[in-house]
Formats: sequence, structure tokens, C-alpha cells
Amino acid sequence: MKKIALFVVIIMSLAAISCRVRNSCEVNHLGTIAVINRTASTVELRVNSEKIGEIDNQKVRTIIKPVGQYDINVIKYPNIWDTTVNVIECDTVEYIVR
Repeated sequence: MKKIALFVVIIMSLAAISCRVRNSCEVNHLGTIAVINRTASTVELRVNSEKIGEIDNQKVRTIIKPVGQYDINVIKYPNIWDTTVNVIECDTVEYIVR
């Protein structure tokens, strides 16, 4: 009888775990990059050399990307800020430009 009860508990536990609804970021393996502009002027944002747009002072620009490594370039000539970020599934990585 104890074996049957243990078997039922195990089956119920597995059923509860497998019924969990997954987030779209888990299904699609996506994460978010948030670039925060604190330079006192408008800057241009590029991700992997692709122009994303401009970010006004004290604003945040978010980009949803697949999991991986990305080169971030923020440009306000003559200044250029470069960094590399790692996007993690269902997480947000922030880069603050000062």
C-alpha cells in the first residue's frame, strides 16, 4: 500500500511540474538590453553596428534580443562609449552611459 501511495505522489508531482506555463521569453530564448542615457545630451545607439535609434537625455531604450553576446556603441561625437553585454534568457541587462 505504501508503494502505491508513493507512486501516486510521484505521478502527481510530475504532472504539476509539467503543467507549468512557460513565458514567451523562455520559449523563444529572449532577453532585454536596457541602455540608460545620463550624458546630458541626445546620443545615438548601435547594437552590433546596426543603428537602433537615438536616446534622449535621462531616457531608457530597451531592445529585446535572443540570448547571446552583443556589442553596444553609444555615440555623441567626439565621444563614443563601447561595451559588450551578455543577454540572459528572461532577464534584463542594463548599460548606463554617463
